[in-house]
Amino acid sequence: MNTVLGALVRFLSAVAAMFCFAGCGKAENSFVKALHRSGEAALTATNAAVNVPSVTQFEWETLFIFSPYTPVDRIHTQLGYKWEEAQRTHIDSSETFYLLVFTKSGKVVQHYKFPRTLGDFQNLEDGNTFSKETATFEVKRATDTSSKRLIFTPKRGG
Repeated sequence: MNTVLGALVRFLSAVAAMFCFAGCGKAENSFVKALHRSGEAALTATNAAVNVPSVTQFEWETLFIFSPYTPVDRIHTQLGYKWEEAQRTHIDSSETFYLLVFTKSGKVVQHYKFPRTLGDFQNLEDGNTFSKETATFEVKRATDTSSKRLIFTPKRGG
């Protein structure tokens, strides 16, 4: 049974990768996969949480997480400047992904589309901006029919 389940998970992961990451570079695939894997691993721990700095392999200071349909003007306002790439992400017209934007010294250093087929970020209305010290998310399995979707909730305070 474990072999069948493992094969099914690998197959679904491959299909999701082909569908969700078409046109994305290897770095994006690597980060998105690492974040999801970290979430999956966290589910087996007593304190099911993911610390984003532990899965990034680049320098950053601030993480912004933008929900599906976020207007590009809001991204510019939050960043404090016009980021040309924002429009090309199509976050303002898509419900299929979250946009994770990492900045350092007032400049975008990396950005990733995190597909909703892998998970959702919740409670961002309380703030969608995180420092390295606050970019920790509690993780739980989504209650829908998909077995791999995760729910990431900011771990605020204590």
